Amino acid sequence: MNKARILIVDDQEEILQSLGAILEDEGHEVIRARDGQEALHIVQSDSPDVVFLDIWIPGIDGMQTLRAIKRIDPHCSVIMMSGHGTIETAVKAIKLGAADYLEKPLNLEDVLHLVHKGVSGRTRRTKAAEANNGTPGSPIGNSPKAASLRRALENAGTETGTVWLSGEKGTGKEFLARILHHSGGKGKQSLIKVRCTDLTETNMEELLVGKENETGRRRPGKFQQASNGTLLLIRVDRLHKALRSRLEELIVGHSGPQAGIDRQSPPPFRIVSTSISDPDTLVAEDDFPSGLADLLGQRIIHLPTLRERPEDIPLFIEYFLKEAVKEFDRNIAGTDEEATARLLSYSWPGNVKELKILIEHVVMTAPGTLITVNDLLIPGEKGTASQAEGLPDSETGTTIARAVEFPVRETGGSGAGVMETPAPGSPLRHQKTLRGKVVMYGQGLHSGAKTGLTISPLPPAGGIMFGHITSGGTVPALLNFVESTDFSTCLRNNGTLAKTIEHLMAVFHVYGLTNVLVKISGEVPIMDGSAVEFCRLVESAEIIPQEDSVEEIRITEPLELPLDPAGPKRMRIEPADCLEVEYFLDYPPPVGKLHMSFRCTSPEEFREQIAPARTFGFVKDMRMMDEMGLAGGGRLSNVVLLDDEKVVNPPLRFPDEFVRHKILDIIGDFYLFGRPFVGKIIAHQTGHSENVAMLKLLDKELKIL
Repeated sequence: MNKARILIVDDQEEILQSLGAILEDEGHEVIRARDGQEALHIVQSDSPDVVFLDIWIPGIDGMQTLRAIKRIDPHCSVIMMSGHGTIETAVKAIKLGAADYLEKPLNLEDVLHLVHKGVSGRTRRTKAAEANNGTPGSPIGNSPKAASLRRALENAGTETGTVWLSGEKGTGKEFLARILHHSGGKGKQSLIKVRCTDLTETNMEELLVGKENETGRRRPGKFQQASNGTLLLIRVDRLHKALRSRLEELIVGHSGPQAGIDRQSPPPFRIVSTSISDPDTLVAEDDFPSGLADLLGQRIIHLPTLRERPEDIPLFIEYFLKEAVKEFDRNIAGTDEEATARLLSYSWPGNVKELKILIEHVVMTAPGTLITVNDLLIPGEKGTASQAEGLPDSETGTTIARAVEFPVRETGGSGAGVMETPAPGSPLRHQKTLRGKVVMYGQGLHSGAKTGLTISPLPPAGGIMFGHITSGGTVPALLNFVESTDFSTCLRNNGTLAKTIEHLMAVFHVYGLTNVLVKISGEVPIMDGSAVEFCRLVESAEIIPQEDSVEEIRITEPLELPLDPAGPKRMRIEPADCLEVEYFLDYPPPVGKLHMSFRCTSPEEFREQIAPARTFGFVKDMRMMDEMGLAGGGRLSNVVLLDDEKVVNPPLRFPDEFVRHKILDIIGDFYLFGRPFVGKIIAHQTGHSENVAMLKLLDKELKIL
């Protein structure tokens, strides 16, 4: 089998390690990414032959990532993976250009067969096309610094000696290394990367010069793979001190003694090194061997920061915006005047890379066709030094999930960076989102399909949005988009469906989340029938306040929902100092009469008292739902089942679990205004239909939407 460069994209560490180890044992080069945005940067820079891509990854989901990969490299073989997929998802993936679709747990024979098939598909003609079409251009910019950089690259391109690229994080050192490589007419496949942080005492020699296997055949190392091409040493300044002299020996040994030539003769490949510092600084301040510095730094090129070339920023914005709109298939026309001014005034501690990542993020999440200043999510100027240190760097292979932070408004006093707290009794609260992106797997209650969800942050005023993992369509979690309330609350917008949203919405309501994007396959997974797993999910991601405020819906006068006076159902709302729900339940045995009043004063109290209460239903109703195709995912593990005499699957989590679950549903449905509700809700025997009817009445009275 031909050896391949393979990228694995998955947020599960065990998949990255186990699948990677199998492929490495077969002699393939393996690169790992934990989210879609990181994967796209790797596809652009490393040109993998095959990509194993999980559908349920945080941030840019698998389908969006697939689309973008096929635009960047149409010849790349992308194999989708999922432990919670559907036939619809598989078909959609194939239509979008995926080579195949694998269900987890993966079958080893299938994996190796698809790798062989993917590598074989890279014909010589295809590779030639890659080399021609994938060649990067020259550095962007009209400033004197950009012109000087172009001249330095042109001069280096006419030579064969080693090149040392130095500059701050994010200045584009790998991009320039690719320009140098392609300037000699070489294709992507002969640019071989070595991340110096990956080199250890035990793997260094095998990785660089290869190793014989049990049959006596020698597995080629990076030196052999780079023959007649370029060896890129990424972050040579981070090479462990104990390995630096050995690296010099291996390079000299590979070029000199083995070939019968002297030490000054170049190796049979070009070496380009990247580093934050220049060689002289490393020799003087970090005990870097002067011999290695001389060997690798025959020509030194320093890359300027964006702070040194501010006149080039508009050109970068235009270029990255155009590329991101094409990659993510978004209808974004540009930035408004205020957003442009903010982009130009920011200090960009992460340089070109930070600007590129921010533009990509904004293109993915902006709700309108014109990017506004609220969409930008640029950090406040204070604290940017520490944020720059945490900026992801493809040179170290770290994740990019936290590349963009949210602005904070500081108050006086000792707490720098602390959000301003509204005065007691104020109808304003701060909008909130998640710092990172999270993913969860489960099963749909009504569809029965294996499914999952991802939750990603949105900018201020982004709202709660539900999106479909395959179509890319979205539906706002607002009252006007409620399609049905039969057995659960369902939203629809232009063909995009979001079913069984109430448990997740209850968690968003209580935790104060106002701006997130939830990607699903049409239905929120039921989990164990309660909301407690959703509580843990959002807590794991860290909830952060945003600068903008959101106004509460505060009830000042009682309001009664008109219902049949002869019937058992009643609903009324009254003034209160917090969200409060009082529910009266009167069902046939074994439920009986239950009553509970819950004051939602903290997320912790909600998580302990209400969130664990599970969905319940009578066996006869479940049979009817099953006949209607609405209970395909109902299991004894996620629904409390009742017959005429008893609970079929005890024990209950609370003696009054049924009434607690009714309260849970109300808290979720009452967030369909997208704003926190402050008032008391008193309900008798009501369900989703009455909850939505009350919201419509409230909207009519207060003109909320």
